[in-house]
Amino acid sequence: MIDLGPADDQAHKQILEAAVDAGFEPILDGGLDQALAGQAIDRDGLMLAAAMQDAEHAFGRLDCKDAVKAAKLAIGLAAARQAAGLPVPELTHALAYVLLCADKNGDANQARIAASRLRALGGSTDIDATLMARYPEMDTTAGREMFELEIQPALADATVFIDFAPASGTHVVIEAGEHVIAAAKGTRRGYVAGPAVPSQKQVAIPMPDQAGENGALAARVAAWKGQLPSAAELAAVLKDVHARVALVRHGDTVEAWGRAGLADPVRRLGGDDGSRPIGEVDRLALLAADRVQAWNDHAPDPDQPLLVEDVHSRAAKKVAEGQEPTKWWVYATIGGALLAGAIVIYAHESASDTQRVELHYP
Repeated sequence: MIDLGPADDQAHKQILEAAVDAGFEPILDGGLDQALAGQAIDRDGLMLAAAMQDAEHAFGRLDCKDAVKAAKLAIGLAAARQAAGLPVPELTHALAYVLLCADKNGDANQARIAASRLRALGGSTDIDATLMARYPEMDTTAGREMFELEIQPALADATVFIDFAPASGTHVVIEAGEHVIAAAKGTRRGYVAGPAVPSQKQVAIPMPDQAGENGALAARVAAWKGQLPSAAELAAVLKDVHARVALVRHGDTVEAWGRAGLADPVRRLGGDDGSRPIGEVDRLALLAADRVQAWNDHAPDPDQPLLVEDVHSRAAKKVAEGQEPTKWWVYATIGGALLAGAIVIYAHESASDTQRVELHYP
């Protein structure tokens, strides 16, 4: 499915469900679904989504151990993306899971840290005021040893965040205790998380490249700016994702485009019937499935006119293509050979005991 927008999760879901009901297998893995909507999904973006899903499912099972483990992974990934200037709405949700589980388990220290970080980020709609009031703001440095720390990101000129706020530099004074330190530059980013102790003088931050493998595809679709592209552009995208058919949404309209094989041009399937409002997407998906079945069965394609040519138009076509028309004597030779064959057969069948006729031709 190629979704040219505007963003509408319900419409996107409706089209995908219609495709599945018609027997298709939508391309969804590895961020391709988002790329076909013009959205580049980075590797850590996929990991962050998976971690948040794990945290949600574990919390729903009242399994706080797994919920906190997944939430802390999400917090680290979100911190690195935050340092890169990317939006991270997942960060407050993940911190909320940590706070809720800490409160449930009676871990007041962990709950205070999570509550403090949530306040610094502007709060969370997942936490009610009563629970937040249970862990009031307090000076986290009080009674804790302060020490110098040298932060060493993989790229020296990377942006550094400490506990979700920009750091003043890479040589900092920090209090002993739990911290999340992230660094980013472009698509290179990473983080470290855990307790900092005075004996630790340096901390290295790895910064792997998080650029997704479908970035070029997403950029191509985004360049169409919500408008239906040329057939050649659609052909290039179908080739990239190894697909024969695409359901293309633009606004409230969905169109079916495809081709039987790479040698064929991409075209709108079904002519005018290949463009329908979203409310009729189930019929459109069935039309596309019918065309695919015809291709697989090597049946005549209803969207392609049958070849109808007479002798004169075929000869004119050959001349236009630079081919010589077939000479008259070729047809005469073929006709003569056919006539000779008929005479031999007739003479053989009507032969008597006293007469035999044979004709031989080179």
